[in-house]
Amino acid sequence: MRLSIKIGGHVLYEADGLVLGRLRSYAVVLKKLYWMGHGLSVVVGGGPPARWFIEAARKLGCPEAVCDELGIQVSRLNATLLVSLLGEAAYPAVPLSYAEAKPALSSERIVICGGFQPGQSTVAAAAVMAELMRADLLVVATDVDGVYTADPKKHPEAKKIPRLSYRDLEDLMARGEAEAGTFKLFDLVAVKILERARIPTVVVDGRDPAVLYKVIEGQDVGSRIEP
Repeated sequence: MRLSIKIGGHVLYEADGLVLGRLRSYAVVLKKLYWMGHGLSVVVGGGPPARWFIEAARKLGCPEAVCDELGIQVSRLNATLLVSLLGEAAYPAVPLSYAEAKPALSSERIVICGGFQPGQSTVAAAAVMAELMRADLLVVATDVDGVYTADPKKHPEAKKIPRLSYRDLEDLMARGEAEAGTFKLFDLVAVKILERARIPTVVVDGRDPAVLYKVIEGQDVGSRIEP
């Protein structure tokens, strides 16, 4: 199976900083999937450190393009850590553009990326990677266990949606319910890319990296989004 995986930055960080054990666990799981013969690309988000730099830049009056670039640089730092942990199973460099990602994908190693360009989320980057590698599935590993009718962290009454279409997701976004931790992970660019490439997507709770095994096995986890 060919998988494009987005690991949300918030999955890797908690209040006291980077969760080293979780990052190591991701490396163990990814290497096992790689040796099982699965094709993998991974896009890592920036998480809280990216937000800190972005907030500081805004307070200093920096242009939004600078804020975007700071977020991209932090995501690449996270990606570099994961490359180091994966050793020979990983492509040795973090691609800085889609042009660099294409030959990396032909290396038959795990390709680890951060963000690529200003104004584009790391989910959109993972969607493009999925398209480039002709992935069978995009896995969005975040800090909630699926797509909800509203942000479950703010609205306890919110209901999980086990299955939905990309059109359903667009409708949720249009209603202004694309809140942090859930639908904000999906920007319109990402949805359009997945829709045109007809790539099924599953949103899972990535705080336990072993959830990737369940996805591979076809277990009913998270929320599944399909054309």
